[in-house]
Amino acid sequence: MSQVPLRKTRSLWRRCVRAGASRPGRAHMHRASSIRSPLCWTGRKTGQYHDETGMSRKTIRTMEELATEIEISRPTLSRYFHDPASVRSGTRLKIEERLRAVDYVPNFFARNLNRKRTRLIGVVVPHLNDIFQTSLINAVDAAAGQSDYRIIIQNSDNEPLREAGAIERLRSMNVDGILIAPLGIASDSEMLRRAEAHVPLVLIDSRAMGSADGFDFVGNDNEHSVGLMVDYLIRSGHDPVFLSMPQVNINAVERTEAYRAAMVRHGRPAHVIAADIAGHSWDFEAHGLSVMRAEFAAGRHTRACVLCANDRVALGALKAAHEFGLFPQGKAGDFRLAGHDNDALTRFLHPGLTTVEQDVPRIAREAVDILLGRIERPRRPDEPHDSRRIPARLVLRESA
Repeated sequence: MSQVPLRKTRSLWRRCVRAGASRPGRAHMHRASSIRSPLCWTGRKTGQYHDETGMSRKTIRTMEELATEIEISRPTLSRYFHDPASVRSGTRLKIEERLRAVDYVPNFFARNLNRKRTRLIGVVVPHLNDIFQTSLINAVDAAAGQSDYRIIIQNSDNEPLREAGAIERLRSMNVDGILIAPLGIASDSEMLRRAEAHVPLVLIDSRAMGSADGFDFVGNDNEHSVGLMVDYLIRSGHDPVFLSMPQVNINAVERTEAYRAAMVRHGRPAHVIAADIAGHSWDFEAHGLSVMRAEFAAGRHTRACVLCANDRVALGALKAAHEFGLFPQGKAGDFRLAGHDNDALTRFLHPGLTTVEQDVPRIAREAVDILLGRIERPRRPDEPHDSRRIPARLVLRESA
């Protein structure tokens, strides 16, 4: 029996164990020396690997190499990868059969280099760790994919200069259009207008400062959603006070104004908690916790109904309420709490958070629809912008 070199012993032992031998000996390892793993490179020089069936597939790096290897002309392959239906059925079947015998992934950027469209949409958000923004990105990706577009995400990190830089980078990538959730209050509206002159641009979730109709926009109807919650709370016998969110975008302003307008409509006094110390941080939970901890410690609002500007602020307020025992057995008593957005975690809180739900999938679909329309037919200078506000729905849970 031939001897197995020591340097191969460990790898062969592992192969034998995977093959089912509990204590592989020399005979097992001798047989294992001819066994390949399901996906096994045979070396950089050969440019081949074995797939799960054990078949050797040659690695192809360029379309020119592919055309030579499978004996199909490069123009035909280019048409096939752009739109398989554009190639005759017989040729298409031949291409697909021969592609199974090689390892080739088309280069996305090279494939779109000389085309009128890159089929890329840039998405700029203010914070990647915000649960609402991530749900919005997910919905935009799904909506764009329906039209065979892909997204590239940029994070402005709540910094105006980074927001401007993100748009410039996306323009340098030759994206077909840009969706941006702007900082709003801190955004450079003139910069956005200059960018819009070169690439279709739609604001999503939050408006920019200035004219309400200065850009194409799709977002939540804050007047409707906050009014919906105020109506419910007053109808159930609880006049709400309002805990504002940090002034990071126009939504913060609009929701505070919507609360005040709704209270006036009902003939009730409006009270906004800590409106002058909201700040500009995206650490909403810490804001809600620190403000309400101070309020409860001073004996204020312990028997109130608190409506928060968003669910993350409500999460901090909920922690403060638990610290002061305002939710005994996780049930609403004299103190009640409500939020806004219906983030993914709100139904798992204790108690579950009463809130209003933004129709994020619809917001994303309509924003993508507007953008794709602008890509196909750019807006004329005298043409009005398309501004859409999407209604929300009430979600009742134990906290109110």
